[in-house]
Order: sequence, then structure tokens, then C-alpha cells
Amino acid sequence: MRGKNSRNTKKKEYCTFMFLPGPNARVRTLNISKSVIKSALLTLAGVLVLSVYVIYAYIHAYTDVRGKVRELQSMGEELMQQKAQVQNFALNLIDYKRQMFLIRDMDTRLRLAVSLGPRDKTQLLLGIGGQDELGLQNLTSIGEKKQEEALKEMHQELTQLQGAASHQETSLQALIEYFEDKRSLYASTPAAWPVRGWVTSPFGNRISPINGKIQFHEGIDIAAEIGSPVVAPADGVVIKAGFEAGYGNIVELSHGYGLKTVFGHNSQINVKPGQHVKRGDVIAYSGNTGSSTGPHVHYEVRVNGLPVNPARYLN
Repeated sequence: MRGKNSRNTKKKEYCTFMFLPGPNARVRTLNISKSVIKSALLTLAGVLVLSVYVIYAYIHAYTDVRGKVRELQSMGEELMQQKAQVQNFALNLIDYKRQMFLIRDMDTRLRLAVSLGPRDKTQLLLGIGGQDELGLQNLTSIGEKKQEEALKEMHQELTQLQGAASHQETSLQALIEYFEDKRSLYASTPAAWPVRGWVTSPFGNRISPINGKIQFHEGIDIAAEIGSPVVAPADGVVIKAGFEAGYGNIVELSHGYGLKTVFGHNSQINVKPGQHVKRGDVIAYSGNTGSSTGPHVHYEVRVNGLPVNPARYLN
């Protein structure tokens, strides 16, 4: 039986560290409890783990930030490229507007020159804006909000420009049709002598060389040697080519616009009915056929079926 003062004691374990400062120095010892060493080692391990985690987190954050910086740099470069593209589009839009102003001005001048009259009121009132109201030429240096306003303005002006171009196309098409009609009218209007010679009998009342009576002469007589080329004074279609009493060998042309020409007393016919001819084409050769007192060409011009003086069509 143990006594009252007896008690269980647990001996602590120590680690002894011996230090020898020098060859003649006294040896020094340091006793440290193993539990303290264990705690220190655990603390050191925790610090190392924490340090590794912090380093890893730092590296990860650095990599992420670096990626975002590169992304921002790429976005900045892309934004600058977009701004440059927008600026280029703005400059092209301004150039198109200037060209449209020139075309519209030319359209107006042409209409005045030919007395065609102005375009309709909707086209006259159509506006396509001024020139570079928002400073589009310096678009790369303006802010994002200002750029949005400029883009909105460009979209509006582009819509107006498209409308103006459509109306301008209609106006120019009318001008083209007008000039084509005028060209066709000019080509179809007699404007040349049908044969080289001189006028021996004018248009109007005269004493007939055949019966000696006063008769209305529906054309003019142009004296020419037999076999002289007779040419078409304008573009047209042959509607008659053959012999007819009084006229002899006759050629009749239709030029459109109500205009017709007649050529009589020819010695030879060089065309056929239905044939298209151009101004200057040889259609016959002068002669002395039919009711004629000598070699000549009887030349008539008819407007809407009525004879008019051919002298007004001789250049």
C-alpha cells in the first residue's frame, strides 16, 4: 500500500544541445523539452504551408492580372482599329455627300439648259445634311459618348443619302430619256440635201410645166444629173419603193414623230419597203421618170400627212 504522498510522476523528455565556443572554452549545454521542439516544428510546418499557399495565390493573381492586362491591351487595340474604321467610313460618307451635291447641281444645270423644268417638290425639299457637322474627320480623338452620337448621325445621314441617291437616279433617268428622245428626234428630222443640185421649182403655187395651169407644188424640184446619188436626209423606214404615176420611180420614208419624206422621178431605186435606213444612206439615183421635163429629184416633206416647205429642213 502506497502512502498518501505517493503520486504518479511523468518524466519530461529533453533534448540536450552542446555548444563548444572555442578550443579552451567551457562547454555549454542547452536543454529543450521535446514537446517544445515538436510545437516549434508544427508551427514551422504551418508557416511553410501558409507561405506556399500565399506564394501560389500571388502567382495565380499575378497571372490573372497579367492576362487581363493583355486582354485590355488587345481590346484597346481593337477599339482603336474600330475607331479608325469608323473614321474612314465617315470620310467616305462626307465624300459621297460632296459627290451627291455635284451630281444634283449638274442635274439642275442640265434641266435649265434644256428647259426641262425642275425636279418635283419632294426631290427639291430632300436634304442630305451639311459637311462634317460632328467633326467626323477627327473621330479617333473624341470620347465614347461623342462617338456614339457621331455614329447615330452618320446612320441618319446615310439613310438620307440613300433616299437622295434613289431620287437622283429617277431624275437622271428622266434626263437620259429626254436626251435619248431628243437624239432620236434629231436623227429622225430631215437635215440634209437629198441630192447635190439646185432648186428649179420651189414649194407652193406655180404654173405646171406639164399642163400650164396653176397648181400647188407640194415639194421642191432639185435639178441633178441622171444617176446622181439620192440620200436619206434622216433615219427612217422605207414605206414605199416602186413606180407611181406622175412621180415615176418613187421612194417614201417614214421618220417617226409624224415626219415623212418623198423622192420622185428617180432613174433607179436602191432600197426595199420595210428597210431601215440612216441619214446619208443612198436610197435611189436621180432620173427623169414619170411626169418630168428633165432630170431632177422631186422632194417632199410631210408633217402629220400635210406637206410643208422642205426648204426649212435643208442645211
